[in-house]
Amino acid sequence: MKNHFFRSYNNILLLIWMVIISLVFINFKNRYPLSPALLLTITIFVPTVLITHFLSNRLLKTMMHANKMKIFLFWFLTLSFLLSLIYALIDHGFRLLLERGIFSQPPSMTKSTLLLQFMSALPTPILINLGFCGLRFYYEHTKLRETHLKSQLHFLQQQINPHFMFNILNNIHVLMQKDADVASQHLVKYADILRYQLYGGKQQWVTLKQEIQFLKDVIDMETMRWGEALEVKTNWQIKDENKSIQPLLLIPFVENAFKHVSRSLSEKGFVHISAKQNNQSLYLEVRNSKIKAICTQSKNNLASGIGLQNIKERLRLLYPSKHILKINESANTYEIQLTLQF
Repeated sequence: MKNHFFRSYNNILLLIWMVIISLVFINFKNRYPLSPALLLTITIFVPTVLITHFLSNRLLKTMMHANKMKIFLFWFLTLSFLLSLIYALIDHGFRLLLERGIFSQPPSMTKSTLLLQFMSALPTPILINLGFCGLRFYYEHTKLRETHLKSQLHFLQQQINPHFMFNILNNIHVLMQKDADVASQHLVKYADILRYQLYGGKQQWVTLKQEIQFLKDVIDMETMRWGEALEVKTNWQIKDENKSIQPLLLIPFVENAFKHVSRSLSEKGFVHISAKQNNQSLYLEVRNSKIKAICTQSKNNLASGIGLQNIKERLRLLYPSKHILKINESANTYEIQLTLQF
């Protein structure tokens, strides 16, 4: 409940206002009786809240989106000076009430001109408006950044989905010319894969069980396609399948392994995939054989392919300090190791 309260921007503003008003009231209460202290607090904070709310919640938001911050600066200074003048008039009027005996006058009360009251009050509205406008600026900047990140992630995800779907459809098309039964099995698997991409892929989070099952379906399809020409081994050690993970986050590594696996007639290629989840982390390892002839150029081609570039960008955006991605390559093998913190 407490965490939910502090997630709301308006709740945070309300709490700050309550603290400021309480502190000011306590200060007045130490100098005046209850009634004048309460009256003075209300009289000061009604225009303060109205002007500050207009500046930070209305004007600043509009000017930020319209890129007219110079106009906002003019209004900021103008309204801060106006609020300072209001403070001076309130203080001057309150002093008149004290002099006429309507309220008891404190012994330390000193005479002051309206101009001096205005100058002494000026820092207060500037600091208050600066603080609340700073909070609003940070809030709006965070919202814009979040919108930009969501747009980027959507774009990257759209790059992954059509590419993967094209590969599957092409495989089914080829198999239909050779073996209708195998092609039918592929279509069933493809239906599950497509369902996950259409529904699960659009969600912000999915369970680890859903993501792993999606990988298993893809691997089963690739295994059927390759048959005896490829050795495929998998190892799944998932302790908590209800952990949340971004959808379609792991598939580029699996797709990349089958895409670049060696196809030598003399040697049988392999793809080994293992996933281990322990407490708050997930470890994924994908290894595949590759042809020696492409050793000199494969590192650049594999590590900078569209799929892996997208996944690197998604990891950077979604798990900026909660992932470790290692790419190891030898003359015969290509390997990725991903450690992900939930």
